Amino acid sequence: MNRSWILAGALCALAGAASAYAGCTNATLSGAYGYQEEGQAPGAGFSQFRSVGELTFDGSGKGTRVTTIWYSDFEVVPEIPTAITYSVSPDCRFSFTYANGETFAGVITNGGVGLLYIETSGDPSRSGHAERIRSDQ
Repeated sequence: MNRSWILAGALCALAGAASAYAGCTNATLSGAYGYQEEGQAPGAGFSQFRSVGELTFDGSGKGTRVTTIWYSDFEVVPEIPTAITYSVSPDCRFSFTYANGETFAGVITNGGVGLLYIETSGDPSRSGHAERIRSDQ
């Protein structure tokens, strides 16, 4: 009889934990993230690049990117802000698109503290990671 109560209690605890997890939404990405990317752009006059900057998400599907890029031909280019649109799935995967059409797919980690992503279309091939540096929530 005691085992039945323990099992029932454990099942109730698991059910409560599962219902407490609401998953991710666009609002999960809210605030600013410092990021670092690296990639390759064959045939562009340089072969590799690195970039650092800030991705800012508004929690509603829009944002901006501000970056500085180093190219393997030793050129360094600070860029003006670029508009972003994004969408987050309940399983915490997300996609975003720069205004120039380059698209990315990624995953939100650690409850929205981190991001891992890879480019899925566009000229260069790049991957990146980001950490939240400021929250708007």
